[in-house]
Amino acid sequence: MAVDYIPYIRKKVGHDEILSVSLAALIVNHEGKILLEKRRDNGLYSLPGGSIDLYETVLEGVKREVREETGLLLQNPILFQIRSGEKSIFRYPNGDVTHYVDLTFFEEVTAEDDDIKPEDQESLFLHFFSKDELPPQEEFLPNSYASVQKYLQGDFHVTID
Repeated sequence: MAVDYIPYIRKKVGHDEILSVSLAALIVNHEGKILLEKRRDNGLYSLPGGSIDLYETVLEGVKREVREETGLLLQNPILFQIRSGEKSIFRYPNGDVTHYVDLTFFEEVTAEDDDIKPEDQESLFLHFFSKDELPPQEEFLPNSYASVQKYLQGDFHVTID
């Protein structure tokens, strides 16, 4: 059984810096629209996802996070991008600092906005955006913006940076 890792480790280290694996999904529907969430914790746009839990595989984790945040069931997510280092340090409003190794996956779905039924309350809202409707860069989490731009450039090579 998976253990929710972030609360577990935060009980031990408080707000000190930690390293964690983040899982995100670049979900595109049949119209080429990209699913984004507006996060409740900071008001920024991001790809659906979250942190891997203890005793969980990467694949289990990305599927769980997407199901919790969107209600969608990923069938065959493929690795799209890995990011780490300075650009993957996140400072939360409560003072927590996390250095992430971000694994982003890609999957095409047949879903529309009406099919999104979150199981949790982490998002203010979720919406499939066309490339012309995307929010401005300053309203994105940096790594989510980088993944969206990579997709819009048609770059499907797995990149590691």
